[in-house]
Amino acid sequence: MTSPAYGSTLPWAEPPWYTGRPSPYYKDSHRRLRDAVRKWCEEYIAPHTEEWVEAGAVPPSIYAECAKAGLLVPIAAGKTIPPQWAKYGIIGGISPEEWDGFHDFVLWDELIRGGSIASLFIGLTVGAPPLLKFASTQLQEKIFPEILSGEKRICLAVTEPSAGSDVRNLTTTAEKTADGKHYIVNGEKKWITNGMFSDYFMTAVRTGGEGAEGISMLLIPRSEGLRTRPVPVIAGPLSATTYVTFEDVKVPVEYLIGAEGRGFAQTMVNFNHERLWITFQALRGCRTAIHDAFQWALKREAFGKTLIEQPVVRYKFGNMGRQIDALQAWTEQIIYELENLSDADGARLLGGTTALLKVEGGLVCKYVAEECLKIMGGLGLTKTGQGARIEAFYRGVPSFVVPGGSEDVMIDLGVREALKLSRQAEKARAKI
Repeated sequence: MTSPAYGSTLPWAEPPWYTGRPSPYYKDSHRRLRDAVRKWCEEYIAPHTEEWVEAGAVPPSIYAECAKAGLLVPIAAGKTIPPQWAKYGIIGGISPEEWDGFHDFVLWDELIRGGSIASLFIGLTVGAPPLLKFASTQLQEKIFPEILSGEKRICLAVTEPSAGSDVRNLTTTAEKTADGKHYIVNGEKKWITNGMFSDYFMTAVRTGGEGAEGISMLLIPRSEGLRTRPVPVIAGPLSATTYVTFEDVKVPVEYLIGAEGRGFAQTMVNFNHERLWITFQALRGCRTAIHDAFQWALKREAFGKTLIEQPVVRYKFGNMGRQIDALQAWTEQIIYELENLSDADGARLLGGTTALLKVEGGLVCKYVAEECLKIMGGLGLTKTGQGARIEAFYRGVPSFVVPGGSEDVMIDLGVREALKLSRQAEKARAKI
């Protein structure tokens, strides 16, 4: 016997396990987290989304509410929460021992469904992992209490005006002072999400020669010589996309993440989670759009019958539904594999696959956004009313396609990684 459905009962508007169908991946703790996040978003976020979009910002007080609710800890951690972080609180009463990659998926699925709140956390979800995985204990003990309590915020600063997906060729420099106690940072970063309101910038810098071997990761506090200005982007102002300039910024050497020359590898490990997380967002965006399109198709009449009674419209829904659920299944498979691999093996075996998953997420978004907009007609072009969420989703599709690596680069990476694994497997077989 199946469980009762949760949330919308319209086709493909919720993940299959929300509908009550069995799944090998989700337990009571996942359902508890889902319920808690949805309830919190409906109380604190949903009533204010339009107001915040119009104002161009989410009030800073909301970030404090996020910390109080226990949202910041899991957002900073990803798929594994350190036991010592439990003191800051975890939404849904989930313990660090229970938390896994599927909790991370559920958390983001519900935050994206909740609306504009997700844009507040992008810096934290991509900026905190290098600190957690690679920084010294002393640096972690100083910074994490500040960012997990909501007192301060962090972002990731890798992309440059002339070095987007080509991370190996970034030009921002960090040179040691004569006494060896500080780095002096000079350069520029662009399209840095949440940079306008961040206190710390997890920054990829060049400490050595050319190429990947000369790149290091440095945590740079907002200080003299660090300037930020907004970069207007197609998805709107809530993500606080930023142009960052470093001009003789003085940073203590203790703020180096790990060792010099390890920054490229640290960035690549971080990219895998970022690409998976972009797919989480894409999936919920598709489900929200198809929900609203279905609601409209069930009541809108044209040529003497409702839209849903017309085969051409049902064809559109069928094609959207099969792609959305296929993307869900592939995403869950990769989460499961990551749960059962070490971080090193996950990066080695799934880096290319995760890149291709992110590409698929973008392609499905493009298709669903366009088909839903067509079904809505003029309402799909309108920023208010029944088509507002579809209009916003359609406008925001490039946010799922470009960040985390452009489509063409990711497809090439996926093929190169697949060939590399194939050759390794052939060599291993030959030794048997």
